Amino acid sequence: MDPVTILVFSDSHGEIDRMVNMVEQISPDFICHLGDYVEDAKALGKRFPDLPLHPVRGNCDVLSKTPDLKELKIGGKTILLTHGHRYHVKESYDALCTMGHCAGADLVLFGHTHIPYHEQVKDMQILNPGSAQEVCALVEIDETGEITCKHLPLV
Repeated sequence: MDPVTILVFSDSHGEIDRMVNMVEQISPDFICHLGDYVEDAKALGKRFPDLPLHPVRGNCDVLSKTPDLKELKIGGKTILLTHGHRYHVKESYDALCTMGHCAGADLVLFGHTHIPYHEQVKDMQILNPGSAQEVCALVEIDETGEITCKHLPLV
């Protein structure tokens, strides 16, 4: 299996220039946008039409028809994308982790809090890239299937 890189953004709130810079700098295999504003994800898609883009809608994307939960199979792993507001992530990660474990996820990506966060919870990782006005996350799945996550400052 070939290694895979995924660049993860959330809560961009109309700020796309730094996301564009990161995509150009990293050249990921995939982009995920975890909502608030899903229109920014669409703008990234227009800018990088050959790059697979996976958005979900957030609480500020009320009129969007974009799903608020998405499951991906990438690099032999199950990855769930959600904004997180429906799982009350500002209060606790319990509902998010329960949902992820019930779905058999290896990695759950979420936003909403604007706070970068990464934790291993039993056999699953949860990752919040933080606000795309300041930071994003890079997920790497190596040839053995090991998932590595790190936060990167936006420039």
